[in-house]
Amino acid sequence: MKKTVALFFLVAVAAAAAEHHSPLKSNAAFDKMKLLVGDWKADVPNMGPVVATYSVHSDGSALLEELKMEGEPSMVTVYYPAGSNIVMTHYCSNHNQPHMKASGADTQSVKFTATSIENLASKADHHMNGVQFTFRDSDHFTAIWNTIAGGKSMAVPFEFTRVR
Repeated sequence: MKKTVALFFLVAVAAAAAEHHSPLKSNAAFDKMKLLVGDWKADVPNMGPVVATYSVHSDGSALLEELKMEGEPSMVTVYYPAGSNIVMTHYCSNHNQPHMKASGADTQSVKFTATSIENLASKADHHMNGVQFTFRDSDHFTAIWNTIAGGKSMAVPFEFTRVR
């Protein structure tokens, strides 16, 4: 009996090892976003220094962004392709999670608009409702985050320069 179980286990392990993942479908705008992998810095007026780190995960199908601002908890955002679009979830230090989608994005600019927001008590509460990335060159990009606070909309530009 032990030999049968061991043989079954070995066959199962071999089958799992032989399994091939289907290749990630091409998405030009997501491929452009993945070029952000590395560390970036910005000095944002009225906020101070900001550091962003981008890393690719899940066999290239997810881009993780970590934003760190002095004196604030870090925030993460996960970007991933959804067909020809890109979607994302921003895990905000305000304890809400905006879900956004970029449709018809090109390789020079990607604009996300909120589709839903989890854990938001009121539409007037502080939250992100959009972000637009504009790629200038391989070492510079701008992310303009649109935020709602007290029911008022405000656009905050982050001018990033690659650190490494």
